[in-house]
Amino acid sequence: MEADVSLRKRRPLAAALVLAACLAPALPLRAARAQPAEPPEALFQQGTAALGRGEYGAAIDTFELLADRGFVHPDASYNRGLAYVTRVREGADRPGDLGRAAAAFEEALRLRPGDADADRALDLVRAEITRRRSRRAADAVDARPTLDRVVVGLASERTWAAAALLASLLLSLGVVLRRRPAGPAHVAGSVLAPTALVALLALVPLTYAARHLRLTTRAGVVVVPEVRLLDEGGRALAAAAQSPIPEGASVEVGRRSGGLAEVRWGAAEGWVPASSIRLLAP
Repeated sequence: MEADVSLRKRRPLAAALVLAACLAPALPLRAARAQPAEPPEALFQQGTAALGRGEYGAAIDTFELLADRGFVHPDASYNRGLAYVTRVREGADRPGDLGRAAAAFEEALRLRPGDADADRALDLVRAEITRRRSRRAADAVDARPTLDRVVVGLASERTWAAAALLASLLLSLGVVLRRRPAGPAHVAGSVLAPTALVALLALVPLTYAARHLRLTTRAGVVVVPEVRLLDEGGRALAAAAQSPIPEGASVEVGRRSGGLAEVRWGAAEGWVPASSIRLLAP
């Protein structure tokens, strides 16, 4: 569907993005180029027009409808986040609006890595969330990913698999060269074979881990003021009593059971109400 639409042209947003105490320049609104009428693009244009007129309620409804229909595009995600931010700026925000804005901007970044506008908007939203939590005397908790997630996240599953394939080829080459008579080729093979074997032993688990995460987890963002970890039966975890997950926090979402979803936030794992998490487009 993405190939059928062209949504990259931008024009300045008339209303500046001002998040309470954050005096920031306006973020650009992304508008669609004229295309033959198609339902997803028509909805996108309606939402963009409503947002440009400051009709944030209509814009939110339209972009959420697009998301519900499975339409995935970074500009649609970005404008959805901007619609929530506009409602916050106008003082009509509802609980979780900043989290939904953070989810939309993070989704835009996942769909288009390196998007400076979405990155800047996400930073502004999360800074405002932190400011509001501080005003309520709530701790600003930042969970860092564990070392295994950091290492696996250094590259994609495809990259790890390609590196493992290369290591296996080099191992084969090293074994062949080691069988040559004494000489430079034999020496090269004696060095290459064990080096490639060590690399292969490291890369295969990384490839498997990346694949496992892709198949069993989804990225999500907390869209309620805060949520505490529960066990699978819905009872509060003692270890999580003092560390609620704040609005706008990124989490890994795994299994679902009833109305609960299994999440991982940094090193903390548990269950939360599924309605408290916004899943991002894969």
